[in-house]
Amino acid sequence: MKVLDLSRLLPGPLCSWLLRGMGAAVTKIEDPASGGDYLRGLPPHGPDGVGAWFTAINAGCRSVALDLRQPRGREVLDALCAESDVLIESFRPGVLARSGVDPAALRVRHPRLVIASLSGFGQDGPLRALPGHDLGYVGLAGVLSLGMRVDGAPAVPAVQVADVAAGALTAAWRITAALLARASSGEGDWLDISLTDGVLPFLVPAAATEALAGGARRGGSGVLEGGLPTYRCYRCADGRFVAVAALERRFAEALAAAAPGGDLSADALARWFSTAPRDHWAAALGHACVTPVLDPAEVLAHPLFRARGRVVGEGTAARITPPVPGPHPFVQAPAPALGAHTAEALSSLGFPADHLETHDPA
Repeated sequence: MKVLDLSRLLPGPLCSWLLRGMGAAVTKIEDPASGGDYLRGLPPHGPDGVGAWFTAINAGCRSVALDLRQPRGREVLDALCAESDVLIESFRPGVLARSGVDPAALRVRHPRLVIASLSGFGQDGPLRALPGHDLGYVGLAGVLSLGMRVDGAPAVPAVQVADVAAGALTAAWRITAALLARASSGEGDWLDISLTDGVLPFLVPAAATEALAGGARRGGSGVLEGGLPTYRCYRCADGRFVAVAALERRFAEALAAAAPGGDLSADALARWFSTAPRDHWAAALGHACVTPVLDPAEVLAHPLFRARGRVVGEGTAARITPPVPGPHPFVQAPAPALGAHTAEALSSLGFPADHLETHDPA
């Protein structure tokens, strides 16, 4: 599978990362005038001065620098589309078409091409033209309201829920489904992937509760939001935390069998867990659905992820791999310099080496 990725930042490139885990060859199309993908400059930076996020997410890609505002840049892109299976873009609706690369026209010229258009609010609807980022998408989709802090303000998620789950993962499975359909129909597709739409499935249980509560529901009171003492995080003697997820009766009974007096109230559990360090409880109560709350450095060293090949490499070269069978050597490959493969692409497509350097007529 050959993928052209015109996207920037996190959702689109991470979708490409997932597809590379399934064997795709990915070529990033980057704008030389803007310095390429904005993640290149986002700190923290590695020893080479390139953003660490960019290096991890774009390892093993090719980079072709094209100015799509210029006819010759669009000409090269069109030639690349002719030999590709998938094109990913994350411009706001209409922006790509105004640059002279209309997805609808691409579908006509390249009927087998699967185009995935990732946007905050979708290709149609009243918010289609608005800008946005992850925090806004999860706020609009109701997910932020479920994480109210003690002071009543929503907690800012520490991970990019909309970008990763609603954007990258949704795009990856919809692209895969479109390629499967193409195998029998011979036709590609244009996929409208709204990150806000993709967040809504996270709200399905809460929405079902809300329908029953008739507006009386309070954030943080649900059974999976901390409303149950046996489904919470507790601080341990070493200041670290365990996640207690003894939701089913048999796990709650196993926890009660070990707890002093069998008391599973929140106060009693808090006192109990404060008497020993985190790893003691994780070892003693794993059978009751108690796990340690790890920080990222601990995750990179954990034997589970090492044994399953989900983390490879050591030290500054440690990398997470896509959650599909490996090995995935691309994750430890270098990320491409901006435009590093432009000359190679021009040659393979039959364009002269100076094709992009020749000024287009005014």
